[in-house]
Amino acid sequence: MRLVLVGLGSGLLVAACLAAACGGSEAGTAGGTTPGAGGAGGAASGICPAGLTDCGGKCVQTKVDPANCGACGAACSEGETCDKGSCSFACPPGLSKCGNKCVDTAFDPANCGECDNACGAGVVCSQGQCSLKCLGGTTKCEGLCVDTGVDPNNCGNCGVKCAEGEVCSSGICGLDCLGGSTKCGELCVDTSLNPVHCGGCNNACGAGEVCSAGACGLVCLGGTSKCGSLCVNTSLDAANCGGCGVVCGKDQVCSAGQCGLVCVGGTSKCGNGCVDTETDPANCGACGVVCSKDEVCSAEKCGLTCGGGTAKCGMSCVDLKTNPAHCGLCDKACGPGEICAAGA
Repeated sequence: MRLVLVGLGSGLLVAACLAAACGGSEAGTAGGTTPGAGGAGGAASGICPAGLTDCGGKCVQTKVDPANCGACGAACSEGETCDKGSCSFACPPGLSKCGNKCVDTAFDPANCGECDNACGAGVVCSQGQCSLKCLGGTTKCEGLCVDTGVDPNNCGNCGVKCAEGEVCSSGICGLDCLGGSTKCGELCVDTSLNPVHCGGCNNACGAGEVCSAGACGLVCLGGTSKCGSLCVNTSLDAANCGGCGVVCGKDQVCSAGQCGLVCVGGTSKCGNGCVDTETDPANCGACGVVCSKDEVCSAEKCGLTCGGGTAKCGMSCVDLKTNPAHCGLCDKACGPGEICAAGA
C-alpha cells in the first residue's frame, strides 16, 4: 500500500508539475504578449500616414503646424506661421519677408526690388529700381520715396508731420480721411483697391489675390489692370502708364495711357496726377479743393447728393450707364475686357 500511495503521490506530483509547467508556459506567453501589446501601442502611435507625426495622440504635419513646428510641442510665437518646419512671421499682401522684417521692396533702399539688393549712396529705391530720382508721383524725402498725399510723416511736403491722432489725406493733416478714402490705423486708404484693406480695414486678400472693386479675387474688375499684386488704372497711373511697369518721368503725368506734361481727355493736372475735377472729391472744381466728410463732388461742386444724371456710389458720383466699376448698379463691376454700355 505504501508503494502504491507513493506511486500515486508521484503521479499526482508529476501531474501537478505538468500543470505548473503548463501554467508557467501560459504565464510566459502572457508575459510575452505584454511586450507585444507595448509594440502594438508603438504601432498604434505609428498609424499616422506618411508625412504626419503623432503628437499627443494626434497626427500633425510638423512642416506647417504652428503648434508643433518642426517637432512636437515646438509652438510658434503669436503672429508667426510655420513653414517647412520653421517658425516665421507672415507678411501682409504687398510686403515681402526679408530676414525677420516685412518690407516694401518697391521703396526700401536696403531691399530694392528683392531682398538684400541695396541701393548705393545718394540713390533711392523707386518702383523696385535703384534710381537718382523718385518715380511714379512719389517725392524724395531724406533718402526715401514717399507719397506725400498719404504719408503722415511727410504730409503735403517733406518733414510735415501730422499730430498724434491725425491722418494725412490728400496732402492735408486732419482727423478724417478725405476724397473717398477710409481711415485704417494711421493711414487713409482706398478700400476698393488696397489688398491689405480690401472692402474694409484689415481685410487682407490671400496669396495671389488682388483687391478690385472692394472684393478679393484673382482678376481685376472695373476696367483696371493687374500689375503685380495691385489693380491699377493704366490710363492714369504714372507708375503703370499704358501698361504695367511703364513709369513716367519726373514732372510728367499719365493721361489716356501716355506720359506727358499735360493732361488730356477732359482731365486736369493736380500735382503729379490727372484728375476729373467734376467728380473728384479731393479736387472738386479745382486742384486742392477737398470736399468734407460725407460729401461728394458733382458738377465741380461739393454736396450731399449727386447731380447731372449721376448716382452716388460710396463717396463718388458716377454714370451708371458707362462706368465699368458701377455698371447699372453701384459696385456691379464689368469683367476683364468688358465695357459698360447703357448700364450693361
